[in-house]
Amino acid sequence: MIEKIFYAVFKSVATFLIILFLVIIGGLSALFVFQNIFSVPDTVVPSVIHENLEIAQEKIYNAGLKIIISGEEYNNQVSENLIIKQKPDSGSVIKENREVEVILSKGRKLVAITIPDLKDKNYDEAVSIIKEYDLVLGKVTLTNHFSIPKGQVITQIPKPGNILTEDKKINLLVSNGHY
Repeated sequence: MIEKIFYAVFKSVATFLIILFLVIIGGLSALFVFQNIFSVPDTVVPSVIHENLEIAQEKIYNAGLKIIISGEEYNNQVSENLIIKQKPDSGSVIKENREVEVILSKGRKLVAITIPDLKDKNYDEAVSIIKEYDLVLGKVTLTNHFSIPKGQVITQIPKPGNILTEDKKINLLVSNGHY
């Protein structure tokens, strides 16, 4: 009778151990197969800074990635429609089929301003007018002139009128008097 109980317990434990062994082997096999079938390879993010969108798309596509334009910004150093920022950075190692976000340059930000006529004004009056128009005094060059008195504006850059420009600087050529 003890032998039958011992045999029944042994048979139950042996069955449990075999089932446990098979479950563990099955789980490990499934994990191995899953990793090999569904693994996504790594790739290196290419640099697309200062590239136009078409070339950037090609570079990113060739690396197995997707491109997303996440915005546009004015930039005085980078021409319009070129990429000024990317995320993730170039050289980063990421999984294929991930997105690379880029920001395009809108080029220089131009502002419409009115340039006053400063020709024939004395220097102090010209500086006062520049401040009144919320402009900035740029380079002042002094030169002798045969007919324009000392301290009077001979010419200016930019010329008077309404213009689109990236800065508000006014350069003056001022008479230093007669020769």
